[in-house]
Amino acid sequence: MAYSLDSVYKAAEETRARRAAEEAELEKQLTASLRTWKPPSFDPRPPTEIPRAPLPTVEEVEAIRAEAARLGMESGHATGYAEGKQEGYSAGHIEGMQKGHEEGYQAGYEQGKAEIERLTAALNTLLEAINELPAAMGEPIAELAYQIGERLSGKDGMDRAPFVAAVQEALMRLPKPGEKLFFRVRAQEAETWKRALEDPGLPFKCTLVVDENIPEGHAYVEAQGMRLNLGEQARRALVRTALGLDASAE
Repeated sequence: MAYSLDSVYKAAEETRARRAAEEAELEKQLTASLRTWKPPSFDPRPPTEIPRAPLPTVEEVEAIRAEAARLGMESGHATGYAEGKQEGYSAGHIEGMQKGHEEGYQAGYEQGKAEIERLTAALNTLLEAINELPAAMGEPIAELAYQIGERLSGKDGMDRAPFVAAVQEALMRLPKPGEKLFFRVRAQEAETWKRALEDPGLPFKCTLVVDENIPEGHAYVEAQGMRLNLGEQARRALVRTALGLDASAE
């Protein structure tokens, strides 16, 4: 087998390189195991140079400015719209309340004024009627009082006109005029009726009969089984009947 010079030289180079690598590895191993300690350094660190960011171009600056303007406009528009809407609602609400209050107050005032005027007119009419009431009722009340007093009289100092009228009414019911009459009264009222019956001006004669069984307030004229009550209670019953109080005379 023949060897050329080049092949020999190449083989020698490979052997030398391999040996150098082995020596380097061995030295590395020996250096790692025999590494010496070194004290830390207290010297200030050298300033680190901060890399400067590249400056934006003119186009980038204009784009940033346009975007900021757009965002600011949108934010301002939204904020202004919300604030304007709220302020407008508040102002409109207050104005509406004030206007509604004024209109309601005016309507209530007009209604109250009309009601007061109506009540005033009704009151004036009532006052006029009340003012005319004494004149309208004076004569009827006086007549009624006179009639009631006339019918209820029958004691000391009584007016004999009702008594005479009642007896004459009884005589008219008798079958014969001039029939003898008996006047039956209570003992407590006998003296009063006696003075009335002894008047010589009476158109009839009447015998006074005292009866303890006669109820208080009653007095009777009797003739031939007929009896007519002329007492105070009977006259009261007549008055109550005349006034529509549903009381019958005894």
